[in-house]
Amino acid sequence: SSPIRYSKIVKNYLILPVAQGVHWIDVSVQTRLMGARNAKVYKLNEQVALESGAEFISEFFLYSLGAGLLLWEYTRSSNKEEAKEAARKIELEGLRTDIDVLKRAAFDTEFTVDRQAAEIRGLERQLGVLHTKLDELKNSGGDGGD
Repeated sequence: SSPIRYSKIVKNYLILPVAQGVHWIDVSVQTRLMGARNAKVYKLNEQVALESGAEFISEFFLYSLGAGLLLWEYTRSSNKEEAKEAARKIELEGLRTDIDVLKRAAFDTEFTVDRQAAEIRGLERQLGVLHTKLDELKNSGGDGGD
């Protein structure tokens, strides 16, 4: 493959230090896992360091971008779900208020029906009394008129 040209700043202050750091961590961890302590870690040559550093940085960028997109989508979805839940709570509270209003209206209607039933019974008693008086008048008027 053709060699890739990097600016000296990118090469010397980003790619090479990242490659050497990742190499040092990798070798240190592997030697400690094998039981060696204080093993000396040799630096990579420049060409290998450039390739591995560029590869690490590109993979890190892509994984970071993917993780960022996942986090953004999770946050967006979570906010959307919270908004739906808030709307459900508002709707539920409205329904509870409507139920309370209907309960009060039913109670008022029941009270009105009971009051009107009592008035009807009172009127029926008065009607009964008037019928009795009318019958008495008819009976008393018929006896004296002959």
